[in-house]
Amino acid sequence: MKQHCIVITCFDENQPGYMDFLYRMRALSKAYRLTVISQQAVIQEELLIQQAQYHCIPHRGGKLGWLNYLWKSAAYARQAKADVVVLLHSALAPVTLLLGNMPHCLYWNEHPTNLMHMPTGLAPIRQSFTWLLQQLIFFGAKQASVILPIGEDHQADLLAHGVSAEKMELQYMGVADHFARASQQPISDDEAATLKLVYTGTVSAARGRDVMLEAMHLVITNSLFHKIHLRIVGASEQELAYCQQKIEQLNLQDHVEVIGRIPGDEVYQYLQMADAAICIWQPNTWNMFNPPTKLFEYLVAGLPVLASNIRTHTRYIEHGETGYIFDYHAQGLADAIQTLNQNKERLPTLKAQARHAGQRYVWSKLEAPFIASVKRAQRHAAI
Repeated sequence: MKQHCIVITCFDENQPGYMDFLYRMRALSKAYRLTVISQQAVIQEELLIQQAQYHCIPHRGGKLGWLNYLWKSAAYARQAKADVVVLLHSALAPVTLLLGNMPHCLYWNEHPTNLMHMPTGLAPIRQSFTWLLQQLIFFGAKQASVILPIGEDHQADLLAHGVSAEKMELQYMGVADHFARASQQPISDDEAATLKLVYTGTVSAARGRDVMLEAMHLVITNSLFHKIHLRIVGASEQELAYCQQKIEQLNLQDHVEVIGRIPGDEVYQYLQMADAAICIWQPNTWNMFNPPTKLFEYLVAGLPVLASNIRTHTRYIEHGETGYIFDYHAQGLADAIQTLNQNKERLPTLKAQARHAGQRYVWSKLEAPFIASVKRAQRHAAI
């Protein structure tokens, strides 16, 4: 009989994507008898795996509700006497303090400053409590049998917070192999062809929603360049309504299309219709650590990336080779779009270079190292 693995999740109700979690859960279901713990009564359909069992521990919300969920999840794992526990989110790091000698592996995908936002204004008690919770997450990371940061900046930050390099293994989020199908689609280098851009993921002000729309307005109104189309994929109902109103205000009806949320497995279908993609993040503390899933999906799909100037983009995008870097404002993105259009004859080369850069992020190359890390956690606990 297979050994028993318990995966503890910590999904937010506004979770932008699930694919990196799904890849890992599927891989674990092949190697172990899998039980998935979640704080939601209904798990997203794309996360349902036939071979897995699911156990819900309802989350009351708030910081105290989070602490209660951690306590009950650890108690369930101890009672089940699992052979190994996989903590599939940085927010679960304190569970390491509650598992005793039970082997565990921590997936480090979010920075504590994003998990526990520091209150603004004059609120010393709340600020002190938030700081303590952030430190609790880092302290839990130190106790993990094995910890898997998803990017180089997370890795460096964990080292700076005293996490042992010996228990740390850098592992990218990964992209399903079928995303590479998009790179097989031909791109027209015809000067008269419409330049097709795509953005996928959460649609919000902090994710550059208005910057993208206003940049398109600048491109259309301030140049002779009108053969351009932007497709934004992943908007909530509220964001759909906002974007449609903004599109009408800016007279972009012929140039911008906004689509609602779709299953992560279907994203590649929109990538294969594009010439290039946009990756844009508002500069702030946590975005300096968390590389976005879409960035790697774009590269695997062979799309040059127009990326805002933040280190979690510039670390992976080479300006003029796999895309173009721009400053986070409408004029910056408009200039990048103009540059791409002026170098339209280079699109096939940019596409090939993006596809080559994306090869290291394909999940089929990352699955075995991930399972090996979980096995290593079991060996570590046995010593």
